Amino acid sequence: MSKTEKANQMQEAKEIALKYFKNEYDLDVEITKQEKLAEYISPKIMMEGHVTDHSDESFNISVDYEDKKTTNFVMSPELEKAIRAKGIDPFAKQDKPE
Repeated sequence: MSKTEKANQMQEAKEIALKYFKNEYDLDVEITKQEKLAEYISPKIMMEGHVTDHSDESFNISVDYEDKKTTNFVMSPELEKAIRAKGIDPFAKQDKPE
């Protein structure tokens, strides 16, 4: 895989994660770190970040670049509190059509 292809994959994964937070929780977030796992391990890009202007509301999330879906979402207690303050249960299964 070329550097350009990898950069495109990383950018696409970032956009998927940003869209996920906006659509699911109405949050604007910043991605502060990205790491692509070796392809033989898993087709995922791991990311760390936080809510814009709230660095204590942090998270980790993965994007599977083959099926274009988010996985492994882990949040800080501060982010959980912020999501709950919006009236959303962050642990409830979302039954939204794709």
